[in-house]
This record gives sequence, C-alpha cells and structure tokens, in this order.
Amino acid sequence: MPLQEQTSLWSNTTVKILDVHSGILQVGRVLSETELKSDVLLLMGSGEGELSMNGEVCHIGASFAAHIVNGTSYTLTARSEDLQYIVIMYQVTSMEGASLVMPSYRKHPLNTSFIQDSVTQTEWVQVAEKIVAKWSRGEGLERFHANALMQGMIYELIMEYESSQGGAKSDMVDAVATYISGHYRQNLELKELAALAGCSVRQLQRRFKQEKELGPMEYVIQLRMESASRMLRHTDAPIGEIADRMGYRDMYYFSRAFKKYFGVPPQRYRLTSASRADTYMADSLLRNNLASSYESSEGTVICHMRGEYCVTEPPRRIAVLDVQYADHLLALELSPAGSVGTGSSTVNFPQYIRAGLQNTELLGTYEYPDLPAVEQLSPDLIICTEVHDQHYERLSRVAPVLMFKRNESWQTILGLFGELTGKRAEAKRIIADYHRRTALLSEELAPVLAGKSVALIRPLESLVRVHSPSHRTGAVLYRDLGLPAPLFVADTSDTAYHISVDRLPVVHASHYFLLSNELMQNGISATEQRVWGMLDEGERQHIHSVDAATWIGCYGPTGINGIVDQIAQAFLA
Repeated sequence: MPLQEQTSLWSNTTVKILDVHSGILQVGRVLSETELKSDVLLLMGSGEGELSMNGEVCHIGASFAAHIVNGTSYTLTARSEDLQYIVIMYQVTSMEGASLVMPSYRKHPLNTSFIQDSVTQTEWVQVAEKIVAKWSRGEGLERFHANALMQGMIYELIMEYESSQGGAKSDMVDAVATYISGHYRQNLELKELAALAGCSVRQLQRRFKQEKELGPMEYVIQLRMESASRMLRHTDAPIGEIADRMGYRDMYYFSRAFKKYFGVPPQRYRLTSASRADTYMADSLLRNNLASSYESSEGTVICHMRGEYCVTEPPRRIAVLDVQYADHLLALELSPAGSVGTGSSTVNFPQYIRAGLQNTELLGTYEYPDLPAVEQLSPDLIICTEVHDQHYERLSRVAPVLMFKRNESWQTILGLFGELTGKRAEAKRIIADYHRRTALLSEELAPVLAGKSVALIRPLESLVRVHSPSHRTGAVLYRDLGLPAPLFVADTSDTAYHISVDRLPVVHASHYFLLSNELMQNGISATEQRVWGMLDEGERQHIHSVDAATWIGCYGPTGINGIVDQIAQAFLA
C-alpha cells in the first residue's frame, strides 16, 4: 500500500460505538451471542469463568480482554465466581464515507478475534468503565467523549497486538507452519508438532485446518511435493536424490506419493514439464499485449506499450534508455550502441557491467536521457520505458521505439530480446540456468533458515520501506529462492509497506537485507543509523547491508544473478 494511502487510511478513520452494556453474570449462568453484527471488545473486571469462541474454549479471569470480530459466535460462562463484564460493540468507519479497507498484512488485529494477556488489561477495564458511565448518560457531548476514549483503546489494542507478533505467544498455527517450512524434509510427527504448539493433537489439527484449509501433515506433503516438482522442472538431479532430499528414504514410496499428488509419476512429469512450460509462456505472452510477441507472414512481431514492431532483420545499433536493457543485451553477447548510465554529478555505467560497455556511448541517465546524444548516435532501434513517454515523439523521429513497463519481468524482456536479435535459444538457456540455480540454492538454504524469516527493508527520509514478495527483488528472495517472509508482509499484493523506524520491531524478522543508499550519498543517512540502532545488539549479526542502487535498479540477468550471489554469500559463507 503506498505511503499516501496508508496515511490517508488512518487519518480519515474513526471508531464509532454502537452500544455498550455491562453486568454481573452469576455462577452457572451463560451469556451467548451468535454471528455478531459488529465487532466487540469484551472485558472482565472480576470473577472466573470460560469463554468459547467458534468452538475454542479458554479460561478467563479478572482484567481479561478479548477482541471478537463481526460474524463470530461466543459464549461466556461464569464458573466458580460471578463474572463482572463489559461489552462494547463498535465499528470502524471512514470519515469521508468511503468503505474502509484495513491494511492487508496478515491477521490485522481489527480483522481478527483474539485474547490479550490479562496482566496488561487492568487499565483497559478502568477506561471501559468510564465509557459505560458516559454512554449511559445519553448526552451528545458525553457520548462524543466515550467514542474518543474507545478510539484510544483501539490504538492500544493495535500496538499491543503488533508488538507481540512473532514472539513466544504467537498463534499456534503460525508457529507450527513456520517450523514445518524449515523442517518438512525431516520425519515429522503430529505429536511433535502439537508439543511445539503447546496443545493437543486434535486441537492443532482443528485450528490448522481452519486457517490453512488442510491438516498439518497435509501441509508437510504439499511443501514436499512443490519442492520436488521444482527440482524436477529445473534440475537434472536423479529421482532417487530428489526423493532423499524431500525426506523419503524409499524412492518407490516417493513416486507413489508424487503420482497421487500430481496425477503422473515423477519421470513423466519431468519429461512433459518443458513442453508445458513453453505452451504456458506462449499463452501468457499472447494474453499480455504490452510485452509479448507473435509470428506473422513478415516476421516476428514485438508488442509493446506504444504498438507493434515487426522484426524483418535483427537491429545492429540499439540505444537503451534503461541500464537493465544494456544488461539484457550483454547477457546475449551483444553490446548496445548507446546506453544511459547511473549517478548524478558523475554519470557512468554500473560496475558490474562496465567492462562489457567499453564501446558504448553514454546517453545521460534514466531520469534525464541526453536526447541530442541519442540523435547524434543515429541508432536503428531505441528501447525505453514508460518514464520516457514524454520523449516518445522526438525519439520516434530518430528510429523505431520499443517501450516496455520498467517493472516487467526480466525473463519476459529477455525472451523478447532473444526474439528481436535472433538469439531465442540463448535467452531460453539463460532463463533455464537461472531456474536451475535458484532451485538448487533454495534446497541448500532451507535447512540453514529453518524456522527463520528474512525481511527486505530500505530506509527512506523518515520511514522504512518493507518490501513484499510482489516487489521484483522481493520475488527473487521469496518466490525464486523460497526464503520465508515475515508474517507482516507474507500475504499481500502490495509491493511494499511504509512504517516508522520505531515500529521496525513489528516486522520481527530473523535476517534483514538492508538496502543502503551509502554508495549514492557518500555516507549512511540518519534514518539508516536509527534502523541499525533500533535492532537489538544480538540481531546485528543478521543485518546484511547491500547496495540499494544495484538491488533496486538493476534488473537484467547479470544484476539478478549478482543479487543471488550476495544472498548465497550472506547465508552460506
């Protein structure tokens, strides 16, 4: 979610109390609600009893607090003592009248039913008693004050919930799922997983299935089969070796389990996966009319953001206005006639591809291309991104222009460059080698990172950007290498979140790749210094500082493989 949207979200959000009531529940009596029509904050002032929410039962006592979301059913029972309780029904709304969408990271507290530690909630009960008193007066100003007090309680609720994420009291399903993701190649048993969660086998199975829609052992099999299929598709490892890596000591048993999961035995799956992949890639390219190709009677046609370009013969003098495209051409053993560089006061080519650009003319920078230099170069093809749309007409008078989205997959672009330059086979080989390499490295990293998560963060002027699997570099970590993402970012379509430095512990990762701007600004920024200081001394050995310019701006095959090199160095050196 962009920073501006996050700021607007909370700035325009208000908490509105719908009703408040309190009372004493005598021993043996029951208070029950089915399918709540609003969110509820339930607090206990004194007494002892049980709370059941959707079939889960827990013991409650004095200063107990529970957050119960809309649609939940609960039953409150007084056992050995009378229960003094307070029920606050509320809803969160937008002051602008728009429908409110909570931040999308996993299990946001306002979308989750949960119980807070009773020791910390005494002050909440006192505030709730004030809300009851003011609400009962039924006066406009008093109810206005009651809503203000409730808004403060919701703030405390969110902060306490987030500060506890990833700690010893994390949800049992999250803890078990994290453990499985790092140990699924080993011989796991339900009793072992239940002991880890601190519950019975039956309770773990029920809770796990509610959240994951499959049991814990089914989850183990799913991870094993997904990893095995990746090895079969992208490596030439023998079936017996793959079976052993996945925790199967009997290759025959592995083959039976694989066939049951995928419908075909491992060897047939391997033989047909290549043709399936080619068909899928062709179909996906045809569906994407912005970055794709098709064959015509006149030759290969490249589809881009501004139209189509028919390749009647490979271009000889190509000008590129993004460094990543220079990387693509060099990977295909070609050199652009001209390319933009990096830097501001001194413009140059990035170090990792500089040697291959000895005879390439410098054409300014990505943000500020030197258009007269492009015109003087007289290329027969220009390749740029949507950032250069304002220059499109002028560039088109120099040579044909291909315009791609800057955030397009490097593999898609490399495939199109192979079509464009007559090097299809070379492009396919580079992509296949990358998949093979990351598949093997993923298996090597899995035991090293067992039960640990990895965050990708970038300090900005006063905030920290936390990148998700949807970001291009995040995809290398989380999709290609299968590194475990923190719960904070695991389930989102946003490319990044922006949080204050003070809230960095909420991410709760075991390892941090810190995208540093030190090389660009000749020193560490104040925000970056605060990030280092915010993390505990014991965690500093798990901070891996990397160059932001390379990790964020260089998305060609050489740059991406360089990122993979640094990840391997960080964890395996």
